[in-house]
Amino acid sequence: MKDKLIKLSPLLFTIFGLIFLGFVSIKQFLIPRPVSFLVIQLLTVVSYVFYMSFESKISVNEMNKSASLDYDKNTMELAALIKISLLASCLGLANQLIASEYYLIVASIGYGIMLLGFFVRGKSIKDLGPHYGHRIREIGTHLHDRGMYSVIRHGAYSGTFFIHAGVSLIFLNRFSLLFLCLWLGVVILRIQLEEKLLMQDNRYKEYAKQTRFKMIPFIW
Repeated sequence: MKDKLIKLSPLLFTIFGLIFLGFVSIKQFLIPRPVSFLVIQLLTVVSYVFYMSFESKISVNEMNKSASLDYDKNTMELAALIKISLLASCLGLANQLIASEYYLIVASIGYGIMLLGFFVRGKSIKDLGPHYGHRIREIGTHLHDRGMYSVIRHGAYSGTFFIHAGVSLIFLNRFSLLFLCLWLGVVILRIQLEEKLLMQDNRYKEYAKQTRFKMIPFIW
């Protein structure tokens, strides 16, 4: 029963997130705003729903893979809860830039960052193919060091960060930024746990020497 719940948890978080955020967003869009502001915000929500539907397919595939909490240390669940809290703060709380003349510029930049995140995450998952999963696992028979993974070692995390950084700019408030920082902290912890496991494989040690950056080129 426990193993079944572990396998189901990514899908359950995705379903819960969609339903919960649907209710929260009703309040957000009842607030009057210029049409141009409304368009970019609705476009953001629609784009994110498509992204979540893509993620749900991965969550379904995750159910067919072996699952263990030994490597994750519950960080996947914690990151998911913080991500839902981030989105709830974006959609449920007042936007601190909505009355500013610069809002459309900031929101456009945010949407561009979100699109970059979609590309980076999508390309990273495509590069890994069937070997991608939500859980931390050992390297299989093949080490993936092509495509996005020839530039950064954790492309899927990087893409997710850009997606939610963009959303946080579009629906900016102090809590959305707080949860973005908390989520990034948990992801950095997950990366440390994953690297500790992967570094036990000499193939990954050599790969890490050649691909120095983990999430963002020339930064970290």
